[in-house]
Amino acid sequence: MRGLWRLFAVVLLLWAGLGQALAATGLWQIQDEFTDEFGKKAQLSHWAGPQTIVSMEYSACKFVCSTNWRRLLDIQAEADKQKIALRFLVVSLDPVNDNPAAWRDYRKVRGLTRTNWAFVTGNRQATDKAVAALGVKWWIFNDSIMHDFRILRLSDSGAKLALMDNFEQSAAAFLTH
Repeated sequence: MRGLWRLFAVVLLLWAGLGQALAATGLWQIQDEFTDEFGKKAQLSHWAGPQTIVSMEYSACKFVCSTNWRRLLDIQAEADKQKIALRFLVVSLDPVNDNPAAWRDYRKVRGLTRTNWAFVTGNRQATDKAVAALGVKWWIFNDSIMHDFRILRLSDSGAKLALMDNFEQSAAAFLTH
């Protein structure tokens, strides 16, 4: 009986891991259009490339997103140090309010001028698909969008290469996994 439980546990772990791999892979397959901070429309696969860093935020966030973009900056700095070319794709959690002007303001306030960064917004349906593909959890609390901390490094095919989901993980470790 103990062996059967172990087998069951192994099957569950493999199933959960497969689900995570399929979820990350699915991001580039979303067919909905997203609009970037310059008003250009494209599918998310437009931003796919070797070692794309993907995260979800929203421009008016005051808590997780501010920590999130600092960690993204840490990853950019470490990539520069290691001479690794990365793309950064930030997908909006707030399709009602995150328009191109809001993202341009977000960039300006944070001094994000590099061209390897993109900030995109889809409609609610497209956003929900991205949330599902990336495994992001979000909810409304006191009229604010709350969400978990999650940054992924994806291959050009969309396979998950690394996940940062805690504040202590180093950028160097994230880039070497």
